[in-house]
Amino acid sequence: MQTQSTNTESLNKRQIAKAATRAKLIAAARKLWAEPGTYEVVGIREIATEMGMSPGAVFANVVSKADLWRLAMGYEPPVDGPAVRKVLRAAAGRAAVEAFRARREAA
Repeated sequence: MQTQSTNTESLNKRQIAKAATRAKLIAAARKLWAEPGTYEVVGIREIATEMGMSPGAVFANVVSKADLWRLAMGYEPPVDGPAVRKVLRAAAGRAAVEAFRARREAA
């Protein structure tokens, strides 16, 4: 039977191990996201590989790539440039079609 102190010691060891894993995770993320534009191309799998762990081990500590960015960098992740450009191009295209239709109907 375990005593109270044994339970506390094992809990403290788990807390220490979890803190060490988080520190390793933050260091790997900061290293791989150090250059501008790398957030879009470096994913959880690459960060896990850098750590020598599985993606599941990463997700045991964070819930998403954006969550890891916030943890590692201390602020919101950058907007995904290519995805934003695609949405803006699509919106601009719709606006142009609607403007053309409005002019044609007004004439």
